[in-house]
Amino acid sequence: MDRNVIVIVGAHNSGKTTFIEKVVSMLSEEGVKVAYIKHDPKGKAKTDTEGKDSYRIYNAGVTEVIIASPNKISQFKKVQDYTLGDLIKSVDSNIDIIIVEGFKTAKNFKKFEVIRKQENRDLMLKDDLDLVGVITDYYDFPLRFDINNPKEFIDYLKLSILGAK
Repeated sequence: MDRNVIVIVGAHNSGKTTFIEKVVSMLSEEGVKVAYIKHDPKGKAKTDTEGKDSYRIYNAGVTEVIIASPNKISQFKKVQDYTLGDLIKSVDSNIDIIIVEGFKTAKNFKKFEVIRKQENRDLMLKDDLDLVGVITDYYDFPLRFDINNPKEFIDYLKLSILGAK
């Protein structure tokens, strides 16, 4: 797949959405067009409702939001089956980067796991060969980013993914 795609995963309430919101805001301020895909495996997400993830990320500056649930996507289009690749293909071609939240079992995508000290757990993706780095306030990993310093992660994205955009 020739799109710039990263996947950010972590346990419930680990800080994924808050971190993504900051990254999106900063990238958008720099003129980077960002799309956001949120995996809703239980089908409970409410789309574009104040305070909810899709609303927060949209208002942070993304160009496009997709919420993917078991039987529908944010357009509430009924589907039998889809892959993350199918969703990515549907994103407007002029988007500079697609940030995916969830889809931890997707293969062949660069993944970054959010893990915070207060969670007191090990990495969910420790054996996943697609895991590139960790966004954390404590966890030791070869490529790690401070969850409290999204600029550090943005600099990495600009250098490694966006080609210094």
